[in-house]
Amino acid sequence: MESVRKYLSFVFIFVILHTTAFAIDSDAMKEGKKAFSKKAYGEAIKKFTKHADSHPQDGEAYMYLGYIYEYKKDYPKSIQNFRRAVDLDLDKDQRKTVLLKLALFFNYHQDWNLSATYSARYLKYDPKNEEVQKIYNRAVGNKGNPSSSQSYSQPQRQEPKHTEPKHADLKKDAAKKQEEVSEVQESTKPSSYYEQVLANQPNLEDVRWDYVLALFEEKKYDLAETNLKTLIEKNPNRSRYHYKLGIVKLRQDDPKSAIESFERAKKNPFSKDTNVFLYYVYLNEGIAYQKLAEVDKAETSFQQAYKQLQKDPPLLALARLYEQKSDWENCISSADKALSLNPNQVESHMFRFVCMFEAGQRTKKFESSFAKYSEFIDSKFPDLTQTPEKYQVGFLKLARRYTETNAFDKAETYFSVLEKDPAKAETREFLFYRGRNYFYAGKVDLAITILQKVTGSSSGHYLLARCYSKKGDISKTKEQFKLAADLKPEYWVSESLEKDFKDIWKDVNFREFIKTKAGTVSSQN
Repeated sequence: MESVRKYLSFVFIFVILHTTAFAIDSDAMKEGKKAFSKKAYGEAIKKFTKHADSHPQDGEAYMYLGYIYEYKKDYPKSIQNFRRAVDLDLDKDQRKTVLLKLALFFNYHQDWNLSATYSARYLKYDPKNEEVQKIYNRAVGNKGNPSSSQSYSQPQRQEPKHTEPKHADLKKDAAKKQEEVSEVQESTKPSSYYEQVLANQPNLEDVRWDYVLALFEEKKYDLAETNLKTLIEKNPNRSRYHYKLGIVKLRQDDPKSAIESFERAKKNPFSKDTNVFLYYVYLNEGIAYQKLAEVDKAETSFQQAYKQLQKDPPLLALARLYEQKSDWENCISSADKALSLNPNQVESHMFRFVCMFEAGQRTKKFESSFAKYSEFIDSKFPDLTQTPEKYQVGFLKLARRYTETNAFDKAETYFSVLEKDPAKAETREFLFYRGRNYFYAGKVDLAITILQKVTGSSSGHYLLARCYSKKGDISKTKEQFKLAADLKPEYWVSESLEKDFKDIWKDVNFREFIKTKAGTVSSQN
């Protein structure tokens, strides 16, 4: 860190003595520089502030104010002024120096979003700077850690307070389903701010880039696309522009165009020294292919993303993909790997629970994932209708599990939510297991109503026969039992018949019906 300070001091001396064509030397600016050179900082602050008020687009005064407050060890004001400076007019050397200071500062305080922002902007001017490239790589690699969301307020590092998301926010997230992943959120000002700057200086490439990011955050995707195409026209080899255009196309629900942009981004990766950029490209490319129902290509993209960086999002994406393909073993394997990297990732627990349920693997991992998933839903969404869609993938399996553990009312709360989706409520699995829940809960009439909708299922007919048995309706019991046995002859000789049909087992006619397999064999046989 000391060597960096010495380097910055040297560069700073060069920059402030270097006269440029962009400098606006008003009387206030000249007097401010004179006071600054004499270390009369109070007077210098007044003059630079006066200049800034009369020249709102000039960043040089803010740059000097940043240095003054740095010398005075008022770091919040120093950083505030440096950040204002780099968004206004500065010459190239001044801008590079201030961007470098900001990148180093936020890297030191582990504010990964802002560290990535300013290191990325610096690399536009000096892409071969290995130290700044390392800062960028570290920032992007740590994005999503708790410290990445903190705001700098004091020189000492502040740990962020943990707040739980509100139900309304989580519900809003549900509409996005599979959200694309962006490598860093860089913009901190509204788009209107950048519009004012660009109105006077439309050729500022880095400002237009920040404008695009602001538009993206404000969901003004058409305008973001227009400005990205302007940037690409001027600099067609800049991979970040193609990548961001791909993300915009995903938001516009145009996955085919998104893939074309991702392919262009891959031709000239942001850095040859890191796989971080390609990680995000492949990850979002996989989402685009999945939207196009090109499952094999989506799988390949997610696998490529994982090869770039061993993180859990590609594994979670693969688990989701395999669950949709009913590839239970690969789903379990992917969820396992994801949980080894992120043990508390609820979606990974959900997919492992669902796929182990389907595969009949009732192991400790199954129980662990059931506990994690069910506890999360119980604690976050007491009103199940407010649960984001992405967490509803396992609802039917939760309902079945609660039936197995005799928590019939709990199971019914999940069935009630699922019945609002016709695509789910009309499936054989839903109908059978809801009828089964009613049956074991003692609600036989409701069970009959549901099970009558199940067709072509030996288990459905058999359970319906048991329902009529409880009601003492021998005729319908025989009718449904025969339909079940026609599909699955093993029922005729099942060892559980006396137990399952104890309500009518004493009836000689029913026992004869079973013994003769509905009159198709001799009773003596």
